[in-house]
Amino acid sequence: MDIYKALKKEKKSIKRFYILMIILAILLPTTLWLTGIITKFYIIYVALLEILILLAILKKRDYTKLEFSYKNNKLKFTNGLFSQTHTILCDKIAIVHTEGIEDYMKIILVSSAKLRNRRMKLISKNFLDKYPQISEEYIKIKKISSDEKYYFQIIKKGGLKKYPFLNEIFKYCVKAEFTDDCIENIKIARGETLN
Repeated sequence: MDIYKALKKEKKSIKRFYILMIILAILLPTTLWLTGIITKFYIIYVALLEILILLAILKKRDYTKLEFSYKNNKLKFTNGLFSQTHTILCDKIAIVHTEGIEDYMKIILVSSAKLRNRRMKLISKNFLDKYPQISEEYIKIKKISSDEKYYFQIIKKGGLKKYPFLNEIFKYCVKAEFTDDCIENIKIARGETLN
């Protein structure tokens, strides 16, 4: 399936989910009122279900939100419902790696500049052990500039919107090294079909 068709399908699916949850949120108190069985137990039970419905809607919105824009060599993105806007200098991104496919894909960015981004963490041995493909590229880059400090950020949320985001990273981060897994996902973002 083409990634843009998959994005449209995902958007319709999310819209159906929101509509179903809103109908359910309206229907539960209405049925309680129409039946006339208004006891303390049922009121607490319906209130608890309403809270769970609201939490489900917030969780779905948090998981699927990814907004991004590019301007003046800066890639700005918001990942999740309650997160701040993160800024990354495109010239400072050294390595781009992806892990997984479709909704469960993680984009890992390694940069030499932090630029007021609290989510960027200093690369540690545990991180390099966890991601061996990044470790290989990191060793190559460290040979060239050994005194430079590198930071990483992992983007987990966004659903299928991560594919256009990955395409933007590929377009604007020309100095970055892309791992083999990342290149496969870029091919999907550029129009090859999902298996």
